[in-house]
Amino acid sequence: MRTLVEVVARAGPGGRTVLPVVRSSGQLAVRRTGPTTVHLVATAFGPLGGDDAELRLVVEPGARLAVRTVAAAVVLPARGDSPPSAQRVHAEVGGALDLRFEPTVVTRGARHRALLHAQLDDGAELTATEQVQLGRVGEEPGRWTGTTRVERGGVPVLHTTVGLGPGAAAWSPPVAPRAYASTVHLGRSRDRATDTDAVRLPLDRGWVATAWGERLAPTLRRLALLEGAAPAEEAL
Repeated sequence: MRTLVEVVARAGPGGRTVLPVVRSSGQLAVRRTGPTTVHLVATAFGPLGGDDAELRLVVEPGARLAVRTVAAAVVLPARGDSPPSAQRVHAEVGGALDLRFEPTVVTRGARHRALLHAQLDDGAELTATEQVQLGRVGEEPGRWTGTTRVERGGVPVLHTTVGLGPGAAAWSPPVAPRAYASTVHLGRSRDRATDTDAVRLPLDRGWVATAWGERLAPTLRRLALLEGAAPAEEAL
């Protein structure tokens, strides 16, 4: 199934943010839930193998937008020889964009690809967090591949691909984490920092923090420590 979500955030009178475009089709509905926040709501079970979801986000200068989901996404395999399911986020940011979706759980036999491609103006801000758990409780892991590319003024700031699960090049037991979480922030710099199975690295006017492990809840706690935020509640 093909899914398309489009949101445009624009600076309005008195410093408010207006959303002249909020529309969706396919497996996701989009709802405005706050002055600068929208939530994505699944209207069908999945994603299944072969499903393709694209999010087109535009945040104009002076505007702010936060994008959330209401529940975890459980990726399921399709029958037959279907391609991986995919979620692609394309963002043009002149103001401030904050992306934090609920976890992606990749079940046994499923394959999923996630892409974030963000193009920032020189003074724009971006915060984007990815949360992944391979397999449900007592289940073998599926396979997840995530690519993040961030450009500022047309110049690449970060371009990285992470592959997890059976068949991924860097996923070789005993180094085979089933949980992965990462935040990329562009807007203010922070120094390098490390913790057990977690690291924060500086970028040009930003940073990227990554944590990994067997279960997502403790992995998110390690990530939160590097972000300087309160630990996430144990949900998985």
